[in-house]
Amino acid sequence: MTESSKKRFEKLIEGLKSSDREVKLMSISALGILKIKKHSEELHNLLSSPDKEVLAYTIKALGQIANPNSVKYLIDFISNPNEKLSNEAFDSLKKIDLSSVEDLVIKACSADQPVPLRKKLVELLSDYNDIRVSSLMNEILGQTRDPELLTSAISYFIKYPSPERHTSLKMLAGNGNWSISLAANLALSRLKDEGAFSQIKRLAKSSNSEIRQIIVNALNSHTLIEDREIYQVLFNDSRANIREASLVGLGLFAADERIKIIRQLINTEKDKKIRVLLVKKAAAEKTPLLFDDLFNLLRSSDEELQKASIEALGEIGEKIVDRILLDYERMPLLIREQLLLVLGRIGSQKATYLVKEALFAKERWLRINAIEASVSIKSPDLIEMVKSIVKDSKADIWVMATAVSALGRLNDTNTNDVLIPHLKNRDARVRANTIEALSALKWDGLPEACFPMLKDRNDRVRVNAAIALWKSGHSEVFGELEKMSRDRSRWVRASAVFALGQINDPEGTPILIRMLHDTEDMVYRNVLEALSWNGDLRALIPLLNEANRGRLSPEFYETILDRFAQTIKE
Repeated sequence: MTESSKKRFEKLIEGLKSSDREVKLMSISALGILKIKKHSEELHNLLSSPDKEVLAYTIKALGQIANPNSVKYLIDFISNPNEKLSNEAFDSLKKIDLSSVEDLVIKACSADQPVPLRKKLVELLSDYNDIRVSSLMNEILGQTRDPELLTSAISYFIKYPSPERHTSLKMLAGNGNWSISLAANLALSRLKDEGAFSQIKRLAKSSNSEIRQIIVNALNSHTLIEDREIYQVLFNDSRANIREASLVGLGLFAADERIKIIRQLINTEKDKKIRVLLVKKAAAEKTPLLFDDLFNLLRSSDEELQKASIEALGEIGEKIVDRILLDYERMPLLIREQLLLVLGRIGSQKATYLVKEALFAKERWLRINAIEASVSIKSPDLIEMVKSIVKDSKADIWVMATAVSALGRLNDTNTNDVLIPHLKNRDARVRANTIEALSALKWDGLPEACFPMLKDRNDRVRVNAAIALWKSGHSEVFGELEKMSRDRSRWVRASAVFALGQINDPEGTPILIRMLHDTEDMVYRNVLEALSWNGDLRALIPLLNEANRGRLSPEFYETILDRFAQTIKE
């Protein structure tokens, strides 16, 4: 570890030696979250601790860091009589790339080890295609009678087929234990054994969903072109998790077959998650043959599905523009709104023509989506039309706010003169968007204009002014944000947090840490988010304390801490 790195993390490393148990545990957790490989050397010394909780924390942290050098220490804990430590060690080893230390795991998996331990070690090795691992699995085939251990060893040869194992697998295929027999037949099918293939085809229609799940998982681990018939059965399985897993098999089909299958599944699938996945598969095909099916999904009330369909239609490109133009005027308003976003993605001459017309439609959302499409297309004519909307003092406020924001995303300083007057617009949304736009365009006069806007009656205007001023080098905005962070209104406090998150300056960290005590969940979540993007080491222990308090779900804190670690690395 370099001297600069040591100095940066000095407090956390010193905390490992603390006599205060809570400080020590928090320091261990912090180093684990940071995932810096060199820190594992500091943690190895704690594995001799008599304190079981310190051991559990240390083992977990070593798994998070995932340094292969830790394997020689962790492997001994798998056989620890303390079940918590044993399980923690196993979970940690699963997170480490064992390719450089396979010999250690293979050696530990000797025949004299208890079966439960060997099962764990076999599971750790199951993803490594290596002759030494293959030899171990072959030894187990001839040594053990334990059904679970034997099934695990056979499963290795499903993922990594071995013709040398054909005879022994044939013998096991007739075993009276169904899990052993199924695994052996699956392994034989990867060797293109006709009898095994027939057996798997029959079992893919079994009424037992556990068997069908095992089959789809096995096929996905090593697909063969011969699996297509089995996948066609699994595409229509009664269980959603099996149907979802089976989508891996789409890649085995020729383009015309694949498109036909996708069309059928999109129209019959009821599970939303799987439908979104199918739409993404459709997007990759980029074929107008899927236009009708994707077009129908624009009517969906589900935003995620609707968005995925817009993206997929955009991927098809210019080939569908004539289809859209043919019936556009007769389509429901909601569909026309969505199609404008599609046309923005396509950006052809005909698409641009329709977007131009929509910019001056009567309906508000047609104009709003036409502005968004214009930004995507970036046609000079369209941009001039968006500017004309911004110049129109009688324009709908929602449309105006959208147009102002759109011009800010174009990176064209020629739009400054059009935007500047709207710093004094009567509508707060327009004022706030104008500040954002001019800040993005780096207008020189913005700091002078923003100082009085720190006193604006609207909190979003105030925070946007603060962000713009900070970008211009004015750190005094933290005083204003500190005041806002103590406001009685949760919306004002949330705005202050948003600004501090956008500014992402260590000077704002103390304000955010204090706000971890905010009683409003909306504000509290935003504070956690802002600190995760900040990556200031001063926030790590407070974030860990919040995770231990458990005010929100464990998954939420895990995401926050992972993002914090990534920010530190970057």
